Amino acid sequence: MYGVYECSRQELTFKMKYSEVSMSYSTEFAASFVATIVDGHADQAHEMLSATLSKDMSAADLANEFTALSEDMGGVTGIGEPMEVLDDWPGKAANELALVYVPLLGDVYSEAVSVTVAQTDGALRVSGVEWGRP
Repeated sequence: MYGVYECSRQELTFKMKYSEVSMSYSTEFAASFVATIVDGHADQAHEMLSATLSKDMSAADLANEFTALSEDMGGVTGIGEPMEVLDDWPGKAANELALVYVPLLGDVYSEAVSVTVAQTDGALRVSGVEWGRP
């Protein structure tokens, strides 16, 4: 079982040059995105999406996807320690930095959200979200 990962939602956007971005920033950003949704702030999480993804997925879509996953697993009791899974994969866009696996802990069983983190105009953004364990 993973330990509970605490992250601040105070700084939702990290602005920095591409060369300064480390994997830990991507991992923390992905965990912050998931924590924001878990805390019931899908509107704030939506602001973390890339321009392309935000056109395809509304804040209500984020909330609905999370609610469905949460109900399937008997509720979310916390967030496990996020893990950077990949920093290179087939079809990776030039601005994508990492694919981060963020475990969701539950009383019945655990699930996860896989978050693709990209950098756009000097800011980290979520460019992809997959609900549930792979």
